[in-house]
Amino acid sequence: MPFVVVDTSISLPATLSPRGMMRRFWIVLALGALTYEVEHGRLELEALSEQAEHEHKGGAVRGLKRAQEQFEEASDRRAELLEILPDGTPDDWIAIGSKPLFDEYERKLREIGSQLDPALREQDIPLLRRQLEAVCVVAAPPFDPAGVPALTKDPKDDPILYTALLGSADLLIADDKHLVPDGHEERWHHDDRTVVALRFNTLVSERLNELRWGEIDGSWLGLAHRH
Repeated sequence: MPFVVVDTSISLPATLSPRGMMRRFWIVLALGALTYEVEHGRLELEALSEQAEHEHKGGAVRGLKRAQEQFEEASDRRAELLEILPDGTPDDWIAIGSKPLFDEYERKLREIGSQLDPALREQDIPLLRRQLEAVCVVAAPPFDPAGVPALTKDPKDDPILYTALLGSADLLIADDKHLVPDGHEERWHHDDRTVVALRFNTLVSERLNELRWGEIDGSWLGLAHRH
């Protein structure tokens, strides 16, 4: 189960451009998010069922009903995606998020989002942020961006890298020269933590080279976000 942090150099084109490999990778992450949600929803249901059985409290029963609805809805969306995705598509790639990462994504949407999607409107930005948050089902421990140590040559990249380090990510995926200086792969260390940063092309050719990319349609992302 790879845990990954995705830089805005990947997440912006993945969420704004309906075609291309980055959008297809985003669908893989959306499937991983749904799998994670279903697995943890099942655990929540079991806990609430036990609580309701022993306590017979209305609140517990109401919470159980809501948890059941959320579990079934996520299960249905996951099943729909699995039915159309090519065999062998991994469902265990989990994205890690943080408030600084989400804030940077929103800032970039406002600054350059219209270059990727000329139809982007101001009112679309909150929804896109919520969709990013939905894909990043695991949260890094909270931290103050002002207290992030200088790690790269670009201070704006430091909170993204720090998210990956603090969140114990396996991979940081970025097409950014400050995060992956050699254009291929970089191993970052801070304190006792380590993360491998790699370019998207390296991810495709070396980590997900068996995935049948050509059989994934970017429009399927709507299934993952349907409510």
